[in-house]
Amino acid sequence: MRSPMLSELLKASEVESVWIQHQVAAHTDTHKTIVHQDLGNIELDCQILFTENQAQALLVLTASPGSEGHEKLQLLSVIGTQRLSPELPEPLLLELLKA
Repeated sequence: MRSPMLSELLKASEVESVWIQHQVAAHTDTHKTIVHQDLGNIELDCQILFTENQAQALLVLTASPGSEGHEKLQLLSVIGTQRLSPELPEPLLLELLKA
């Protein structure tokens, strides 16, 4: 039985042809830490899907519901590219870099 999401994806002819050919050869589960300039470390689960010849990889990053990483991703979906911390004036930034 297919999930509703999979059924929706398979409506696209390209996805359906790739699904039928089963061109994904292997996958690996791992853990990644993304460092955001305002939110700090965001801990994520990472699935790496490889094509049969290992020439391409697709990384799928997710956070467990209720985790700190999930909360930070939800916050990012709201703030987008807005900065939470003020940017330093250039002369002050240069002084800090020299120190």
